[in-house]
Amino acid sequence: MKRVVIVVITVVALAIGTWIGWPREGGFVDPTAQESDGVVTPRGQDDFTNPEGSPENDTGEVTATEEVEGEPGAGDPAVEVTAEPEFDETAPSEPVEAIWDETVRTAAREAALATITAFATTDQAADAWWADLKPLLTPQARPVYQDVDPRLVPVTEVTGDPEVTDETSTLLAEVAVPTDIGPYTVLLTRADGAAPWLAEQIRPPEGS
Repeated sequence: MKRVVIVVITVVALAIGTWIGWPREGGFVDPTAQESDGVVTPRGQDDFTNPEGSPENDTGEVTATEEVEGEPGAGDPAVEVTAEPEFDETAPSEPVEAIWDETVRTAAREAALATITAFATTDQAADAWWADLKPLLTPQARPVYQDVDPRLVPVTEVTGDPEVTDETSTLLAEVAVPTDIGPYTVLLTRADGAAPWLAEQIRPPEGS
């Protein structure tokens, strides 16, 4: 009798175990599982085909996160903001008309006198001589006279008043300046009626 009881208990235990382990519809489903052709296979944590957080398109391919419009992307150059250029509203837009009058003639005589005076001051070092003469010359004349050795300049002083000898052009003038070796002729030029006279050429006396 005792043996029969043991056998019955064993059979009941096996039946209960089989019932618990039997798969049933609507039972527990692995949340990491993926379905392929009707077969559910578990998806582990090391699924490199679609890392967590990467969106998929309609074909199942993983797509990159879209960039926000207006935001610079990685590797894009930084946006530089520059200020608008400033313009000098006080600068004249058109050149001033040049004319001849007594004021213009006086300015031409003074420019020629200053040029020959600086040119004839040869009792000083070459650097000092050039520093005095350079501002009186045009940019085109400066390379011509820059390398002149003042020790070779024959004139030493101005001996009379300058005189304008040619005023055919309102932008050019020739002025004769008396010196100790004869009259030097200074060719002057100006950009317009408001610009100063500058020496373009310093011509020694004829035959010197």
